[in-house]
Amino acid sequence: MLALALSLKSRSVGAGGMLRARLLTRTAVATRHFTAMVARSAKDAAGGPTSELREFERVSELPQQDPDATVEVEVAYSDLNYKDGLIVLGRSGVVKSFPIVPGIDFAGTVVRSRSPHFREGDAVALTGNKAGQYFDGGYAQRAACQAEHLVKLPPGLSTLQAMALGTAGMTATMCVRHLETAGEVAPRLGPVLVTGASGGLGQIAVALLAARGFEVVASTGRAQEHAERLRALGAAQVVG
Repeated sequence: MLALALSLKSRSVGAGGMLRARLLTRTAVATRHFTAMVARSAKDAAGGPTSELREFERVSELPQQDPDATVEVEVAYSDLNYKDGLIVLGRSGVVKSFPIVPGIDFAGTVVRSRSPHFREGDAVALTGNKAGQYFDGGYAQRAACQAEHLVKLPPGLSTLQAMALGTAGMTATMCVRHLETAGEVAPRLGPVLVTGASGGLGQIAVALLAARGFEVVASTGRAQEHAERLRALGAAQVVG
């Protein structure tokens, strides 16, 4: 999973291009001015850039704000999921409407809160919950969301580490836990097959299962390309 530091510089993304974000160390924001990536539909772009970085003075100026948001976060890191890539390129199907700030995950520090559950200075993370699809997401230096969509980061887990895992890591963890509890799957019962193993979720699932003593068979349509990495993550066998 690619974690992106959100000290953003002015760039744009074309309909046929690649996402290019300069990865820099986050610095304190001295003023309320901040940068956000705003995506528009490929149809509206008419061959021009589908995403661009813009300057804003307050979160309320962003195009798709959640009216029920109660917490404002200074975003340190986001990550790059498949959905994000589609939205950055202006493609419909996973987004309610354009324009919007992409980024279905983010982690950072609370700077303002109307919720009793969070206060200024709390390190938090958000994964999913319609961010970046229905409401403005994490590809901005500031983001607002509902308090119930946030979780406090436990001691020892940094914002960077949280976004290195992101939605993919959370989903993989939930799947492994479900297999072990509801499915009563155990290493002694034989190998476990992980499909789509070369994707973000698949790679984390391989590593988690291997660490818990399972014999992992990793399945991917790009076995020759990814076999070495999947074995390094703990796969006993890689199949195409």
